[in-house]
Amino acid sequence: MYFSEEKISEIIEKNDIVDLISQYLSLNKRGKNFWGLCPFHTEKTPSFSVSGEKQMFYCFGCGTGGNVITFIQKIERLNYVEALYFLAKKARISIDERANKKDLENVKKRELLFNINGTAARFFYNNLIANSKAMDYLSKRGLNKEIIRKFGIGYSLDSWDKLNTYLNSKGFDNNLIENAGLIVKKEKGYYDRFRGRVMFPIINLGGKVIAFGGRVLDDSKPKYLNSPETPIYNKSGSIYALNMIKEISALQNIIIVEGYMDVISLYQFGIKNVVASLGTAFTEQQAKLLKRYTNDIIIAYDSDTAGQSATIKGLSILQKEGCRVKVINLPKGMDPDDFIRKEGVESFNNYINNSLSLVEYRIYNSRKNSDPKILEHRIRFSKNLAMILSTLKSPIEIDAYIKKYSKEMQISEEAIYGELKKIRSKHISGNNRHNIISKFNEKEINGQLIAEKKVLNICVLYKDKAEKIFSIINEDDFSLPLHEKIATIINLKIKEGKTISAGEILIHLTDEEERQKASEVFKTDITGKDIELLDSYIDKLHSHSLENKIKKLTDRMNEYYRLEEKEKANEIFKEILDLQKRKK
Repeated sequence: MYFSEEKISEIIEKNDIVDLISQYLSLNKRGKNFWGLCPFHTEKTPSFSVSGEKQMFYCFGCGTGGNVITFIQKIERLNYVEALYFLAKKARISIDERANKKDLENVKKRELLFNINGTAARFFYNNLIANSKAMDYLSKRGLNKEIIRKFGIGYSLDSWDKLNTYLNSKGFDNNLIENAGLIVKKEKGYYDRFRGRVMFPIINLGGKVIAFGGRVLDDSKPKYLNSPETPIYNKSGSIYALNMIKEISALQNIIIVEGYMDVISLYQFGIKNVVASLGTAFTEQQAKLLKRYTNDIIIAYDSDTAGQSATIKGLSILQKEGCRVKVINLPKGMDPDDFIRKEGVESFNNYINNSLSLVEYRIYNSRKNSDPKILEHRIRFSKNLAMILSTLKSPIEIDAYIKKYSKEMQISEEAIYGELKKIRSKHISGNNRHNIISKFNEKEINGQLIAEKKVLNICVLYKDKAEKIFSIINEDDFSLPLHEKIATIINLKIKEGKTISAGEILIHLTDEEERQKASEVFKTDITGKDIELLDSYIDKLHSHSLENKIKKLTDRMNEYYRLEEKEKANEIFKEILDLQKRKK
């Protein structure tokens, strides 16, 4: 991180959240807060709330929330550090004056690696324009000069060290060029990693080249060669052509394909909402990146076995991140590049319109290898169908699928329902005790969590009350780890005599999911009645904390009795009695 805690606090303090968001949205004051239409999802009634008191925003429609940094990250589609630079520049804050030597060296090294890659990309592009063989290859693949320029496609000369020599002439040393992943060191010296290949630069959201993919012009192996991981390139956290998505103003969905050429061909045909997953298994990091832009994702991987397996995994990961995911099921043996060049954009759009959900895709894959004429196939498919349907909650959906496939497979609806019931009963019996306990404790737990949220928000809004509260309670009186973490930050701010605001607290939470959950905590309203009830909220925290301590001590005491260590058990029993007295 290039920013000290003090510098980040200064950036937040000098960028008032109401003023900042007003530059992007039309806000109207209603009560204590300002309201507008959420920029992160489609809505007709304003549910996007901005609090000047807490220096945070929260959308009651889509659940997105955070501070000024979070907002700029999302609206400008920047990473955390880029957002800090953006806001520092806006508030005319110098960001390097307090940076230590190591920080400055890291920043300088990263910038040099970006420069090396950018210089290499221009070198590759100029090589391509001057090389008729490489240009003919791309022309036969259907690419025109405009699309070649748009994506910065280039060509690495079929030479051992032409790129290395060129970069040396521009003042870059071999150590840095190797760090960028462009050359490889051997006993006899350095040689170019990419030779005789069409080059596809991978560009980050800031428009900087971070890596390359290279493809041979013939059928030699390996067909594709990619940059290794470097200080500026993490394959599992990068997506090809995501920088192009930023240019789309009314983005509805994103199509994920496997290869560079798939992206470029679709883009040339006017389908611009397309990215590639860089030839790696789809990751949670990539899912989170895509979710910044849209919740609606369409997967269009190759129709071969490997592509189908990757599709299932990608679907599951994206659904876990809360995306609405569908699959384009292309004809066997075709990838998106082949298909759109042979069948055209209208046919491809028809496949988009008829894309399948995860359930439909899983049923399709199970169904296509089953012959209704073979009894064994009918039984196997019906069991697979029941297993797939066990993940659904809607009785209407389940009924529709069972009606459709029971006829096809000549298996009665009752038999499939029976199989489904058997699968679900196994799951329920294992969780039955947990469910009963959960329902029994739900009311009590909700009351405790509400009390904790009220106390935390009172601390944020009233510094004098925060000091009083933390003279009575401790951080470990909070039941949830997140609440305890927020309480710890507040207590630290009190001791340091610093500002306590939701925006300030959020900068200490490095995990995106944690920040979102904290934003939900801070959306809690505080009224005059809550101030009156503050003592009872504190009592509830105390009581719950003591109960937890008593429970843990009781478990330990029982364990000592079981081991016949009566002396230790009796000592703990005395501790329990003391806590029970305090509880009264």
